Amino acid sequence: MSDAPSPALAAAWRLPHAPGLALTVLLIGLAQSLAAPFLPLFAVNRLQLTPLQLGVFLTLTAVSSVLISTRLARLSDRLSDRRPVLLLALAASALGYAGLSVTRAYPGLLLVGATLLATGAAAFPQVFSLARAQFAAAPGTLPDRAVTALRSVFALAWVVGPGLGAFALARLDFGGLFLLTAGCLALAALPVLQVRATRPVAMNAVTTEAAQDERPRRPLAPVAVAFVLYGMSMSMGMTMFPLLVTRELGGTDGQVGFLVGFCALLEIPFMLAFVAARRLPSTERLVKWAMGLFVLHFALLFLAQGMPLLIVTQAVRAAVLAVLAGLGMAYFQELMPGRFGVATTLYSNTMNIGSMFAGIVSGAWAQLFGYRAVFLLCAGLTLGAWVVMQAITRSRAVSRRKVEAPL
Repeated sequence: MSDAPSPALAAAWRLPHAPGLALTVLLIGLAQSLAAPFLPLFAVNRLQLTPLQLGVFLTLTAVSSVLISTRLARLSDRLSDRRPVLLLALAASALGYAGLSVTRAYPGLLLVGATLLATGAAAFPQVFSLARAQFAAAPGTLPDRAVTALRSVFALAWVVGPGLGAFALARLDFGGLFLLTAGCLALAALPVLQVRATRPVAMNAVTTEAAQDERPRRPLAPVAVAFVLYGMSMSMGMTMFPLLVTRELGGTDGQVGFLVGFCALLEIPFMLAFVAARRLPSTERLVKWAMGLFVLHFALLFLAQGMPLLIVTQAVRAAVLAVLAGLGMAYFQELMPGRFGVATTLYSNTMNIGSMFAGIVSGAWAQLFGYRAVFLLCAGLTLGAWVVMQAITRSRAVSRRKVEAPL
């Protein structure tokens, strides 16, 4: 077997400020993985929220995230230095989790979510926008491979974060867990301060020409709809998974941490394979296959009765996220060639809009039919996303045949 892909992977880590940005991504991922699996448990167990109240909180936070992130993204694209926007998002997120550590009432939870946590949601797309700007001068596909490598670092944080979060929750309670999260976000800002501002670099001629050839054949609106459905099902599944394990199956917080970390651990080799591989199927085809596989993931969760099948579901989820989380951003960049900032924002907003709908829908659905039934709804939504992607593929194939048909 040839070891040619290895130099490409090593070259990605030698790009300007790659190690520092990797540390920032790691700390952001660690902060999210510490808190996210246990935030629903905090809302339900500590604040005694109903599933519908939990859904309202998640929806309000997601709506605010879309509005604030969009404004910050536009501001970032107008600035020669993206760092202030990223630092603002990190500071807001850190203050938000510090606020959660002392929150004891539902109105306070809504206020923190709609302001500080919503602003902090911009940190994830902004750190990747900053990284892409730093890597823009690299030749060929190296910038895209480097961004995918950074995404694998984010997955690495999710390997250890949920287990560490479960340990912190057992020793420090929710207040200590959220303060630990805030500390990670504060530390994530330090490497960003060392990054130098860069001037915009034009895309190379080959990439630009290829992108222009593809532009007329890629419908943007249906893809956005498919990713909103995917984001909605992913957010609903992530929110209800800890409650399925602990409330429906009698599991523990430690088992939740193990399962989430196991999924993230399996994501890493998948993502690194995408970075190092010489040839892959088209991004669009990989996205379609992954959405089909996500339907299986939710169907298995609906049927799960114990840890063995839950472990299988997390292995399937890892394969899905390696494609949709690792290559989804690159797919939107293909749809909008030469407009990296706008493409990244659109990709992020499809996830946020999906979360916006997911909160209220999953809360109401769980209150009516139970936590387990939410995963059947997730399977239906993801099937809808796969149908949309299938229609896009067929539409492009028909258009290509018409173009190639002799007159």
